Amino acid sequence: VSKNLSLQDQKPHAYLIGSIGVSGKTKWDVLDGVIRRLFKEYIFRVDPTTSLGLSSDCIASYCIGDVIRAHSLEVPELLPCGYLVGDNNVITVNLKGKLEENSLDSFVFDTLIPKPITQRYFNLLMEHRRIILSGPSGTGKTYLANRLAEYIITKSGRKKTEDAIATFNVDHKSSKDLRQYLANLAEQCSADNNGADLPVVIILDNLHHIGSLSDIFNGFLNCKYNKCPYIIGTMNQGVSSSPNLELHHNFRWVLCANHTEPVKGFLGRYLRRKLIETEIERNIRNNELIKIIDWIPKTWHHLNSFLETHSSSDVTIGPRLFLPCPMDVDGSRVWFTDLWNYSLVPYLLEAVREGLQVCHLAPWEDPSKWVADTYPWSSASLQHEWPSLLQLRPEDVGYEGYASAKEGTTSKHVPQTDTEGDPLVRFKLWGKGFSVCTLLSHVKLFTVQ
Repeated sequence: VSKNLSLQDQKPHAYLIGSIGVSGKTKWDVLDGVIRRLFKEYIFRVDPTTSLGLSSDCIASYCIGDVIRAHSLEVPELLPCGYLVGDNNVITVNLKGKLEENSLDSFVFDTLIPKPITQRYFNLLMEHRRIILSGPSGTGKTYLANRLAEYIITKSGRKKTEDAIATFNVDHKSSKDLRQYLANLAEQCSADNNGADLPVVIILDNLHHIGSLSDIFNGFLNCKYNKCPYIIGTMNQGVSSSPNLELHHNFRWVLCANHTEPVKGFLGRYLRRKLIETEIERNIRNNELIKIIDWIPKTWHHLNSFLETHSSSDVTIGPRLFLPCPMDVDGSRVWFTDLWNYSLVPYLLEAVREGLQVCHLAPWEDPSKWVADTYPWSSASLQHEWPSLLQLRPEDVGYEGYASAKEGTTSKHVPQTDTEGDPLVRFKLWGKGFSVCTLLSHVKLFTVQ
């Protein structure tokens, strides 16, 4: 009989990790070993480099129906098959992560952020109580800030109420409001009370809209440090006042960039987890689809290298654009064609046009050539599809005109009249990248045979 095995953390998020066979003679110790081995194989496939820093030792227990199997508990009265009856065909694996376990394993598995990096984030936050997540748009800073805040609430022992986490979304007009908010907060922290009315964590999102962060945080100089809530800020780039913030306000900076972990490897881990679930549900492994899922992150990195060469790292693309990749061969091909023509190419054109205004001229290399040379779909698909994929010509971004100007000619840029009729210019990928927020939730994770 085929039974389902799920891996689940404390939240109602479940991730399908595999199928195992359970016979009428399977004993509990045998099932223990099978589940541990399956989990180990799963995390290795999701993250072949480090297995997320996890091992089978991070399994706290597993449940079959109402029965909980853990080493600290007595062996259940019946054999496993006695509890896998009727519609009860799910085994739920629980990872360590509860407050009393003082473990990050469940957090790591859910967010796909390797454990050593996760541990460093929490150590900084717990020790200094104030961190700022800084990096290009689309690297998951807001998502990470919210998940860190949730974990801090769990560690504090306080219930996850609406007032436990306060979020202040900063915009161009809110400097004065933020200053007043922080001043009131400092006053509350300095008052003789136990801080019960204060939030445990404050998230200050989009701090790059503030001109002088040091001035904004001056109110905290007189704040009772141990009563002040944890503060997690996010911003799209570093600012000149960062040393001052570290020196006078005890902030610590965490870089979230597309070329460093955990962002660099996130797309691959996410797509592999998605692929594994699809394979289990369909009970089939498609080698061509595996090749495609391996190619998508490489394409993302190649495009970002192109942007760094011809513009800057500040305009590199975040991984979220690529997360919706369908888990089937034909669907993924159609999806990529649309993504390439209507999102990626228009954005690359605009970013390079802007980059030519400020950076040196590097040798031109059309990234679409790399896409054509490494195209993972079959040759039949390539013959049918490639003519419909747009290319990036140097003249489309004024590259040749810019080169001529460097040589002393009068042609400096493509005339405005030439670009007004270009349909590619009309497409703009607003935000220059996307946050990884919330896309890690609500993914079903079952399986056992």
